[in-house]
Amino acid sequence: MLLILSDKFDKHADVVEDKLTRLGKIFFRLNLDKYSLQSTLISYDDYQWKISSEMGDISLSLVRKVWLRRAFVELSLEDEDIQNTDTDFRIWRAEWNKTLAGMYLDLTNAIWFNPIREAFRAENKYFQMQIAKSIGLKMPDIIVSNRKSELINFAEKHGEVALKLMSQDMYIDGDKNIKGIFVNKLTPRDFLEFGTYSENPIVLQKYIQKLYEIRYTVVGSTHHVCKIDSQSSTKTDVDWRRYDIPKTPHTAVDPPKEIRLKVNELMSIMGLEFGALDFIVTKNNDWYFLEINSIGQWLWIEDLTGLPISDSIVEWFDD
Repeated sequence: MLLILSDKFDKHADVVEDKLTRLGKIFFRLNLDKYSLQSTLISYDDYQWKISSEMGDISLSLVRKVWLRRAFVELSLEDEDIQNTDTDFRIWRAEWNKTLAGMYLDLTNAIWFNPIREAFRAENKYFQMQIAKSIGLKMPDIIVSNRKSELINFAEKHGEVALKLMSQDMYIDGDKNIKGIFVNKLTPRDFLEFGTYSENPIVLQKYIQKLYEIRYTVVGSTHHVCKIDSQSSTKTDVDWRRYDIPKTPHTAVDPPKEIRLKVNELMSIMGLEFGALDFIVTKNNDWYFLEINSIGQWLWIEDLTGLPISDSIVEWFDD
């Protein structure tokens, strides 16, 4: 049996679940959002795990494969206020998360997509950079620092730099709009107001003029590669995640052989079966690796290009 760890809002899991159902495959989806867990029953009795939800009942001993889309209790941005102000809720969430962590220990012999330890290790951008460098993937020059002088010197050396965040949290602004902080292009003058002390470390990369960007999705041994024409829109020319879908064509492409080989090597070293990688490509056809997401999104790529990513995931489960 396949165990899907997700939440009720996950459209990616919905698509795969629908295909599994039509194929008559047996699976159990455990949604880890607050609303779903409030109607989920779980027990650990005589060293056996049992779960009951609107999906039905399951004994964890039957699970042979696990699809990791979420690992712990998911909160919406609106729920964050409850987490900060409601002691009962903080205890409720903490106990669920400890219980889930214990449950996963009983699934160490199952086949994970991706293994939970490797998935969380792979999310560390510093670890990604070390592996990418070791296998010879090109990357933009980078500095991580909260020393004002070092940041200014780096910016002066490169002229234009890209400011990135290691965390990808969303937030609600004063007008109650959900916002994300994306990549921004800066010059040396932008650092004059940076504090001498108490600032958090920030990440700067040399800004590289790109011809287009790549979203590279790997499922097992299958590669789904999408070219994103981010430079066709002023909204997305620095960071395609600002999204201007009508003006940024998405096209399925074949990667260079050497890039395919290096991606395979990266996945192997990281111990991953799934990865969503980002590259930028210059006018000289140089591919620069930016990052890999071990639980990344892919559904919009499938919708826009027809790349059968969900089919590849279903086939992986069926092996």
